[in-house]
Amino acid sequence: MEAHKTGKKLKSGQENILVVDDDVSVRTTFSSVLRQEGYRVTAVKNGYEAIMAINEESFDLALVDLRMPGLDGIEVLEKIKTRRPQTRVIIFTGYGSITTAVEAMRKGATDYLNKPFSPHELKAGVKKALENGRD
Repeated sequence: MEAHKTGKKLKSGQENILVVDDDVSVRTTFSSVLRQEGYRVTAVKNGYEAIMAINEESFDLALVDLRMPGLDGIEVLEKIKTRRPQTRVIIFTGYGSITTAVEAMRKGATDYLNKPFSPHELKAGVKKALENGRD
């Protein structure tokens, strides 16, 4: 787990983002794109590591894959919202459906993205979620 452990609030433009995906290439790509935008990123490989991370530090946003072994994205979303209700959550998946999108949004997801999506779409979705979090 690539965690940053500081109790300090980050300056504007230094939002802290958690990436949760069992696919190493997705974690690596998302982390790289987001770090280039100036975000602090912690990337974990499953829902259990995600829960450990949110218990240790506060995140402005979590990007969570829907389908993972163990805890799935909806379960991770519920746990994040219970422990850190202020954290915005974007669920993403390559197996999207209206039913899962509605369920994710009903349980507190900020957005729901279907893979594949471009780095530009990732950056736009993250920016929109973080701006909505400031309202």
